[in-house]
Amino acid sequence: MREESALTVVALGGNAISPPRGDTSLAAERRAIDLALSEIAASSGRRERLLIVHGNGPQVGRLLAAPGIGDAESLDVHVAQTQGELGYLLAEGLEKRTGSPSVALVTRVIVHGDDPAFRAPTKPVGPVLSERPRDAPAQAAPGGGWRRVVASPRPREVLEESAIVALLRAHHVIAGGGGGVALSGEPPNRVICPAVVDKDWVASLLAIRLRATRLLYVTDVSHAFDRFGEYEQRPIRTMTAEQARARLIAGIFAPGSMAPKVASAADYVEATGRRAVIATIGEVAAALAGDCGTRIEPSCRA
Repeated sequence: MREESALTVVALGGNAISPPRGDTSLAAERRAIDLALSEIAASSGRRERLLIVHGNGPQVGRLLAAPGIGDAESLDVHVAQTQGELGYLLAEGLEKRTGSPSVALVTRVIVHGDDPAFRAPTKPVGPVLSERPRDAPAQAAPGGGWRRVVASPRPREVLEESAIVALLRAHHVIAGGGGGVALSGEPPNRVICPAVVDKDWVASLLAIRLRATRLLYVTDVSHAFDRFGEYEQRPIRTMTAEQARARLIAGIFAPGSMAPKVASAADYVEATGRRAVIATIGEVAAALAGDCGTRIEPSCRA
C-alpha cells in the first residue's frame, strides 16, 4: 500500500445494513447500504483507502430459512454466498460514491481447532425453531422458540491478507465479510469449521496488521452503554482501553454483540496507540469528529 495513503478499516454491522426486524427485502438492503456508504465515503479523505469488513447475520439467516436452500451443514457456503451478495453491493456503491475503483474479495480465515469456543458454542444462526433441535446445540430465543448455536472462535490469520494489501494500492476493498469462511489446520489437512467468526475481530486483526490509521465500527446503536436495556442505561462517550477491559471483565457488554466490538477495539488501540470509534448510521461523521458515538482511547496519551 502506498505510504501516502491513509487507511480506515470499517467494521460494518450486518444489522446496520439489514435490520433483523422490519423490511428484509433486497431493496431495503440496497437503501441501507447506500445510506451507510454515503456517510463513510463523505468522512474519508481523497487520498484515503477504505477497507470494509461487513457483517452478514441477517443475510445468512435468510438463506438458512429458505426452503430447499437452507442447509446448516453448509454454513461455509452460505457465508461465502453472502460475501458475494454484500460485497457486490458495497463495491458498486462505494465506487459510485468515491469515484475510485473498489473490489470485493471472498475471504477465508484461519482459526485454531482447539479454540475454547468450540467447547461452548454461543453464536445463534438461522431462524427461530418451534422445537429444540436434537442434533445440534441450541439456546432459547427471546420471545420463545429455539435457535441453533455454533462456535465463534478468534481469527488467527486472514488467508487473503497479501491480496488485500496488493489491492489497496489502487482500490478500496471489501473483505472479511461475515468474519470470513472459518478454516483450521494446514494444507492438505485443512478442514472447514462449523463456526461463525465475528467480523469485529477480523476488522481489528486487519487494522493492526495493516497499520490502519482509523478503526470505525458502524452498528445499529448510537453508543456502547453501561447497563444497556435497563431503565438507567447510560451511554459511554469515551473510555480508555484499560477502562474497556475492566468493563469487559465485569460483564457490562453483551457477548456476541457489543463485547466483541469493545474487546477488539481495545486490542487495536493498545497495539497502535490510535483511537477506535463506535457509531451508528446517521452519526458517522460526527462520531469521527468526537461529537457522537463511543471513543476508545489509548490508556496513556503522550
